[in-house]
Amino acid sequence: MFRSLVLLAALLGASFLAAAQSQVQNQSQVQKWFPPDQLMTIGVYYYPEAWPEAQWERDIANIRKLGFEYIHLAEFAWAFMEPTEGDFHFEWLDKVVAIAAKNGLKVVLCTPSATPPAWLARKHPEILMVNAEGRAMQHGAREQADWSSPVYRSYVEKIDEKMAQHFGSNPVVWGWQLDNELSHYGQGISYAPPSQIKFRNWLKEKYGAIARLNADWGNSFWSQTYNDFDQVQMPNPKELVAGANPHAMLDEHRWFAAEAADYLRFQAGVLRRHVKNQWVTTNFMMSYERVNPALSQNDLDIMSFTMYPVTGDAYRGELGFRMGDPAVVSFANDFLRNLGSGVEGPMELQPGQVNWAGVNPWPQPGVIHSWIMRSFGQGARLVCVYRYRQPLFGDELYHKTIVEPDGVTLAPGGKEFVQALQEVQAMRKARVAGAREPADYAARRTAFINNFDNRWDMDNHPQTYRWNTVDHWMKYYRALKSVMAPVDVITEDKDFSKYKYLVAPSYQLLDQQLVARFTDYVRNGGTLILSSRTGQKDRRGHIWEQLWAQPIYDLIGAAIPKYDVLPNGHEGKITASGKTFGWGSWADILEPRPGTEVLATYADQFYKGSAAAVSHKLGAGRVIYIGADSLNGELEAEILGQIYNKPSRLPLNFMVDWRDGFWVANNFTDANQTIPAPAGAKILSGARIVPPGGTAIWQ
Repeated sequence: MFRSLVLLAALLGASFLAAAQSQVQNQSQVQKWFPPDQLMTIGVYYYPEAWPEAQWERDIANIRKLGFEYIHLAEFAWAFMEPTEGDFHFEWLDKVVAIAAKNGLKVVLCTPSATPPAWLARKHPEILMVNAEGRAMQHGAREQADWSSPVYRSYVEKIDEKMAQHFGSNPVVWGWQLDNELSHYGQGISYAPPSQIKFRNWLKEKYGAIARLNADWGNSFWSQTYNDFDQVQMPNPKELVAGANPHAMLDEHRWFAAEAADYLRFQAGVLRRHVKNQWVTTNFMMSYERVNPALSQNDLDIMSFTMYPVTGDAYRGELGFRMGDPAVVSFANDFLRNLGSGVEGPMELQPGQVNWAGVNPWPQPGVIHSWIMRSFGQGARLVCVYRYRQPLFGDELYHKTIVEPDGVTLAPGGKEFVQALQEVQAMRKARVAGAREPADYAARRTAFINNFDNRWDMDNHPQTYRWNTVDHWMKYYRALKSVMAPVDVITEDKDFSKYKYLVAPSYQLLDQQLVARFTDYVRNGGTLILSSRTGQKDRRGHIWEQLWAQPIYDLIGAAIPKYDVLPNGHEGKITASGKTFGWGSWADILEPRPGTEVLATYADQFYKGSAAAVSHKLGAGRVIYIGADSLNGELEAEILGQIYNKPSRLPLNFMVDWRDGFWVANNFTDANQTIPAPAGAKILSGARIVPPGGTAIWQ
């Protein structure tokens, strides 16, 4: 027995050592791909298949002259690489890679699985996804295939393997992107038979017995009980007379995210049979809530994403429709930077007007450059712009690019990218190796917990049409940036103790274990910031068989006897710090216990005088609970200004970050702003007064 234990310990020790060595090797490889002294590498999408071969030399040479360092190829080119089944052609792509090499450009290649060729859909119509109305999608756009289909995966495996065999040892190929914006786009979930089968198999693995599924889904309600898993269908609201089961919907979201991650894992595995010294990523569409990048962090070498901030929506202020929501742009960087290897950046960034929004305005002058530098300031190691040339045909012919339709003249957005390219070169020269994060800035570093289950559950069952989960999150994120807090967006499994501040807004689903972790974190000196809707349900989405949200009462030092929501046209009032704030979507009415400090009070409605926000000391730390979702985020910013002892906080949407010895300020407000730089600061870009859409960089 003793010898067995010794052998087991030795094996476990060897396993842990091998894992640690593998992690060190991976980090070493990442450093080779992305040397720290290069700061950030900027590239551009190029579609040679759309242009005469005679123009390739000119275009790629001009890309290099502008300062770009890599080109992104082949994501939509399956029909050119395999025009008929089994007939593979890479000669044309070889020519493009060779031209890139001649001009000193690296290449990012893509698996073309987002655009299967016509012959495949005609031969195997069973690969096509089926939308909520029961219609099979057809060839003629993209993402029409159901990635749960084993037939489709077999064809994806063939084209991926042929590409990897052909280009996997090519030193010009820097990395690979899997698929494109994995999502099924506006059609959402596929209800085709392959997806239905895989959903049922996922449920069998999760629950084991149908009785457990019935209990967790609450199927005694409305006689929804199943006798076996084969009776279960994906909860399609278009096929249901009344409301869909919210617990089934939550599991459907969980399955879809897991299936998307499995599809990426499958493709990454195919490539890694043959690629050498080349990284693998995908461009997550951060506006699409069904795919969870955290599930793929161990399958991808780096994390990247798509970002189109200006799509016609006036997020805030007079110029919001021209600048987009800076919190969403920033949140994506702060989230993906804390996954996997820590290397991230926008793989697809907007260069100007787009073609696909309800209205497509011209972005504010300077804001494209500001988006690039926002990513730089948050630690992005790469940026790529979609795309170099404006298409003359197809669905995206109104989509602006780096050059005008003549193929050579710089477009306005192209000029802003060139400015960024020049500034990165200048910062490489000005960089001081080993620059350390300023102590007062580092002291404000905050963890923001991102939990997709919470988002899915609240979006499935919002309780009021005024509720918007992401908008609520962004109010806290903007408030954090207004106190110049560096933010790490993390998942719940990470270590909380590294952070002085922890923000977990609207954490609706939790369990006793998480409450205990929160409690230990606070008792050990941490500051925990919670907000409305927290703790209402367990992980299954069930209401607790206790008082409303009772599992968090000891944590927050207050009870929550009721909540309120208001219809459009009605605005509730809250007072805090001698100021008045409005709310409309959600308000937890709080009953503080003795010793709990009241930070904000409701000023009207039948609960006038009740607490709207409280502070509770617990051990060496404290818990802040903000029960109201304010109209514009000013209440949240006011309270966080007190917590971080920053009464002279920055205006919301004027964002400042430090990275590698450089301060970067981006002004997404409607007015000029002054940078918080000392008198002797060396300004490398911009000026002390930053206009709307502008940027300043200093050392």
